[in-house]
Amino acid sequence: MARVKADIDTDVLTEAKKRIHHIFDLFDRVVVMFSGGKDSLVVLHLVREVLIERATPPGKVGVANDLIPKVDVVFRDEELIPDEVINFVDGYRRQPWVRMLWFTVPLASSKYVMGVSHSYIQWDPARGPDRWVRPKPAWGINLEPGDTRVMDQYTMDAFTASHYGTGKIAFLTGIRAAESLIRFRASVNKLNENYINAVTDPAARNVNLCKPIFDWEEDDVFRYFYDRGIKYCSLYDLQMWSGGSMRVSTPLHAEAAKQFDRIKATAPDFYQRVTNAFPEMLAHERYFKELDRDALMARYGQSYAGVRTWIEENIQDEKQLALALKRYDSAMGRATMETYPPDYLLGAFMSGAYKREILPKAKT
Repeated sequence: MARVKADIDTDVLTEAKKRIHHIFDLFDRVVVMFSGGKDSLVVLHLVREVLIERATPPGKVGVANDLIPKVDVVFRDEELIPDEVINFVDGYRRQPWVRMLWFTVPLASSKYVMGVSHSYIQWDPARGPDRWVRPKPAWGINLEPGDTRVMDQYTMDAFTASHYGTGKIAFLTGIRAAESLIRFRASVNKLNENYINAVTDPAARNVNLCKPIFDWEEDDVFRYFYDRGIKYCSLYDLQMWSGGSMRVSTPLHAEAAKQFDRIKATAPDFYQRVTNAFPEMLAHERYFKELDRDALMARYGQSYAGVRTWIEENIQDEKQLALALKRYDSAMGRATMETYPPDYLLGAFMSGAYKREILPKAKT
C-alpha cells in the first residue's frame, strides 16, 4: 500500500495524548524511560496529564491527588552523567507523584578517542569505585552479589522489565523522528501504530517501545514547557551558551566526544572527574582537531578495500572491531557507488556511526 503524506486538522499535543491514552488501554504497565533530557521530560508530564484525565469522573473537573496513580519511571544511570542532570533526575525521583526505579548496573558502552571507538563498561567493577566518575547513589538498583553480567542497551530492556512482572509492558521514550534519519525511519516503518515497536531482545517479548512524541519538533517541546511553566534541566542553557548541541548524553559518545573541550565550560568539576577516570580524553581533546581527516580520506577512502584496511588498522578493541566488520559486510551486501561510496562509508566508521546499521547516502 502506498503511503501518502498529508496534513490533518489537529496538533501534536492532542495526538500525543491520544497515543498515550491508547497505550494505557493496550498495556498492563506503562513506564516512562526518563533520561533527564527535554524530550523524555515532556513524555513524563504528558503521562501525568493523561493519568489525571483517566482518574477524573465524567462531567467532573479535577480529582483528589490520592486518586491519581503514580507515574512509573525508569532512570538508567550511565555513570558519566553531569551533576546537573543527576540532580535534576533526583528532584523528580522525590516527587510524590513519581515511582522511580534508578538502575546502576554495569553497562557496555563505547568511547570515541581520536577517530576510533573503543569499548568500556559503565560502573565497571574492575575499574572500582575509586575510579568511577562519581559514587553510586544509595537508592540505585544493582545486580545481585555474584552476578557478573554486563548489560547492553538490548539486554537492559529485559532486566528492567523483570522488575514489573509478566504482563504487557510499554516503555515510553522521548524519541523524535526529527532528531535523525535513523529515528525517522524507525518511526515510519509501520503503517498502523507506528509509534509502538517491539524490542530486539527475545527475552523481553512482553515489552514494547512506544514513542508518543515522535512527530514533535524541538520548538514544540519548549513551547510545552513554556505553556505549563515546567523547568527543564539547566544543562541545556549551559550548552546553548557554549555553542554545543542540546543533548543529555555521556561525553564519550562519538558526537559528544567531538566537542569534549566544551565540557570544561559547561561542567568543569565533571570534566575533571571524567578525565581522572579516562585520562586518554586529555590527548583526544588536545589533538582531535588536528586529525588530518582529508589525508585519511585520500589514503583509505578511494576504494572499499581501503575502508576495510582502515577498520583493521585502527580499531584494536575486539568487540568494536567485530561490530565494525559486521557493519562493513552488511553494507557491502547492498553497496553501489551511489548508495555507499567508499569515502562516505569510511566517514561513517571514522565518526563511530556503526553502532547500528549504516544507512545509505541520501540522494542529492
